[in-house]
Amino acid sequence: MHLLSITIPISEPIIIIALVLFIILIGPVIFERIRIPSIVGLLISGAIIGPNGISLLSPDLEFSLFGTIGLLYLMFLAGLEIDLVDFKVNKIKSGFIGLSTFIIPLLLGFVVCKYLLDYETLASWLIASMFSSHTLVSYPILGKLGIVNKSVVTIVVGATIIADILALVAMELVTNFALEGFEQKMLLILGFKFLVFFGVVFFIVPKISRIFLTKYEGDLGVQYIFVLFMLMFSSLIAFLLEIEPILGAFFSGLVLNRQIINTSPLYKRIEFIGNNLFIPFFLISIGMLANFKTYVDQPKQIFSLLVVIAVAFIGKYLVSLLSRIVLKTSKVESNLIFGLTVSRAASAIAIILVGYNIGMLDDTILNATVILILVTSIASSYITQKAGKDILLKENNTLSAEVKIHQKILVPMANPINMKSLLEFALLIKDIEDTSPVYPLTIFTNRENIREKIFENQKIVQKVIDSFHTDLVFETSSRIDSNVTDGIVRACKELLANSIIIGWNDHNTPFHILFGTVLNKLLKKTERMVIVVKESTLLKNTRAIYLFCPQNAEYEKGFLLWLDTIVFMAKKLQTIINVSCQSESTINQINIHAKKNNLSNYFKLASEEDIAVKKRYRSTDLLIFVHSRKDTISYDKHYETLTDKKNLLNKEINAIIIYPEQ
Repeated sequence: MHLLSITIPISEPIIIIALVLFIILIGPVIFERIRIPSIVGLLISGAIIGPNGISLLSPDLEFSLFGTIGLLYLMFLAGLEIDLVDFKVNKIKSGFIGLSTFIIPLLLGFVVCKYLLDYETLASWLIASMFSSHTLVSYPILGKLGIVNKSVVTIVVGATIIADILALVAMELVTNFALEGFEQKMLLILGFKFLVFFGVVFFIVPKISRIFLTKYEGDLGVQYIFVLFMLMFSSLIAFLLEIEPILGAFFSGLVLNRQIINTSPLYKRIEFIGNNLFIPFFLISIGMLANFKTYVDQPKQIFSLLVVIAVAFIGKYLVSLLSRIVLKTSKVESNLIFGLTVSRAASAIAIILVGYNIGMLDDTILNATVILILVTSIASSYITQKAGKDILLKENNTLSAEVKIHQKILVPMANPINMKSLLEFALLIKDIEDTSPVYPLTIFTNRENIREKIFENQKIVQKVIDSFHTDLVFETSSRIDSNVTDGIVRACKELLANSIIIGWNDHNTPFHILFGTVLNKLLKKTERMVIVVKESTLLKNTRAIYLFCPQNAEYEKGFLLWLDTIVFMAKKLQTIINVSCQSESTINQINIHAKKNNLSNYFKLASEEDIAVKKRYRSTDLLIFVHSRKDTISYDKHYETLTDKKNLLNKEINAIIIYPEQ
């Protein structure tokens, strides 16, 4: 058949890519208008245009290439977006769900395949291993809803990797046993392969990535290509070791998690390209595999298909029910667990294809698996979207009574050349949901050639802002005033700023001497929160935060503002805040605020009557001291000795000092 000299199915790469991009552009819009999730729309579109639909396209090399990249990208994003703090705290829960979502469908699948569908023992175990696996097909929905960092999502992502690893190991054991019989060395070889794989991914990839991303910081094009290469390199290592490449993709995202902050320009580009190009290609390729014509020609196969679909749903649903009983998850959370784990994709078809290629399985189970992938992916999208929206609704109702504090950050700079670190810090503590701008400010006390100085200053400031490649709004300004302090105070009042960030150059001048004039005057003339950042502080390398706060800190007006500011930073750095307070009352208030906002995993609370900075801190530790103005309720002269010359002039110590709003 020809249409305008075009052969059907289409084989011309340019036409294939143009058609698929058109579907990615128009398909989700059309389907969402009739209340069908965009992911479902892409799957159905694939089924329509595929070889078993109107046969516009065939899954040839060009298409399968993009589909493979899309699957790997999907798993990479899952590893990159996982909340490492939550992951560590919930590792036991992830282990429980992972083992449950492997064992329950495995046993159920074996019994049904062996005694109802009448497959041989080894074939039954192989099909059962397919039931025990799952793929996070509906994961992008969580990104659009903004709940990828919820604890339940982190638990499921961790559980997915455990279940898929076990499913693939089971496949390896069954197929090897079918071909060669059981040999002890087979287990040793498999263990050695995983040992080599984890050695490369967890030790070599992070070190190379840290060096490269630091050297080419700001060059987003080079950084993105490098990240894409690391994704493919890790997948290739897995492939060469005969391990499923999706595991390589996930773990590469996991090891790059700390190095790519989730609000950085690089992260946004990685997410944007994946969600709008590669992953839609993968979803369409999954839809193209479906072949419903078989059941018209051979109606007897419908029974096997219905049994396979039923087992797939029941097995994962039992796991979600078990999570409610054992882990005490809510009904909404258990629904989300079910929605995320019910879908099958690459790992399922890979397992069945292995058995099909060696003659263990027949066409019936192969086609049933393809239909299963389509059906479970569609169901997963609906269930996940519904559960995700219910979680958001529940969260909004819980927090509706709490007043949200908007951040208006002023960053005065004595020297624009050294301002990059201060503006980076402002980006780090900025709430990603707060649209208020950051205000870089330079003050001139000398009026000679002032126009030329202001113009030159604006060019330098703008150049630094442009280097961040961020969507955050900056509003730069310059002031002429009699002295620096008055300029800062007046700007703060005019802009209604509630946070002021200033830098401390720690090369030779002790803290209390340098700020004897500037800081003390600023604290006397404004009641706003003042944050002092030691300029040698390396924030991006932070692996642990140590927070010290004085007695009665919870009674200061700005208590919640500085506490939330630190939390925003900890979230982006993916690290825990180790809290030391002089009173149990402060600890209790921090704990109450953390529980109310689902932030408990970010705090490690330890009350100490006599706080002292005597232990040896690493270069990856960040010390945050909450001070207070004199004659306020939380002022303590003894506590202030924490920030003496001995502690802060040590270049190995990264430090920040916060004076709360009064």
